[in-house]
Amino acid sequence: MRAHTTRSRIGGFTLVELLVVVAIVAIGAVVAMPSLTGTLRIQRVRAAATDLTSSLLVARSEAIKRRDQVRIAPQAGSDWTTGWRVVAVTAGDQLERKNAPGEGVQVTRAPASVVYDRNGRLTTPGLLRLEIADAGHQGVRCVTIDPAGLPRQSLGACP
Repeated sequence: MRAHTTRSRIGGFTLVELLVVVAIVAIGAVVAMPSLTGTLRIQRVRAAATDLTSSLLVARSEAIKRRDQVRIAPQAGSDWTTGWRVVAVTAGDQLERKNAPGEGVQVTRAPASVVYDRNGRLTTPGLLRLEIADAGHQGVRCVTIDPAGLPRQSLGACP
């Protein structure tokens, strides 16, 4: 009896098939990249607005708890894009610090500082508005602080 030799084919991909798949994936990545960049910009603006709203709530809460004024102000001069600090006015304690909001994020229409009194209300009368946008003005957000001191975030430019 003769041993039958069968040739079995080993599964796999040829070089040509692999190159075609890599080319298709590369084309898909190039097409998707611009929309991903826009999404990242919008997300940076949203995160900065949320961080600012959170810091404002911390400042208000601390003012009520300490029964003293608490200030939130930019870290450097009057430029909110450098980040901000929450500080107890009388004691000088730094209660919170946020770093720069992100590449290309701008904070406009912002006052020099926001000060809460011992009752958690703003020391300045009326509404305060801070507008947050990226350099291309995508995903603009408005943070409004009412006279009672409560911050609210909305999509779009401040009125």
